[in-house]
Amino acid sequence: MGAVVLLYFLYQLARNEAVFVPLPQRTIDEMLRMAEIKNGDVLYDLGSGDGRVLVAAARQYHVRAVGFEKSKVLAWLSRRRIARNGLKDKVHVVNADFFSQDLSEATVITAYLSQKINNRLEEKLQRELKKGTRILSADHTFNFTEEAKIKTGHFWTHLYVT
Repeated sequence: MGAVVLLYFLYQLARNEAVFVPLPQRTIDEMLRMAEIKNGDVLYDLGSGDGRVLVAAARQYHVRAVGFEKSKVLAWLSRRRIARNGLKDKVHVVNADFFSQDLSEATVITAYLSQKINNRLEEKLQRELKKGTRILSADHTFNFTEEAKIKTGHFWTHLYVT
């Protein structure tokens, strides 16, 4: 089993894809606190992995949360986590590449991607997001004006506002 996991990670790295590494709960909590989430916000998690950011946002802040995850396995795991937490009415996972999706409804974006993907994503975010949308990126930056950054675990979380 360990060899299969290693091959998966090497395959993802060779394709310059973001590899799924779950964020620690402390980092998720700090990211969501930084976002200053309020009633009526809609959170989109890009590359939502196993759904832990989505569940935390819906449970702690009672907002609607949408995850975009290319991996069928991770999307399935997310849906199980969402169901176990009784959040099917607040949280939805789209099994698709977020580059092919309309992100304009989001008021908060969270991401833990690679620097290469963040660089590709910048134009899409500039084009689609409404003024005032908060973008939180764990570890990797965007070429936007940074509003704040905090140390969360072993890396920094960056906050941008469109």
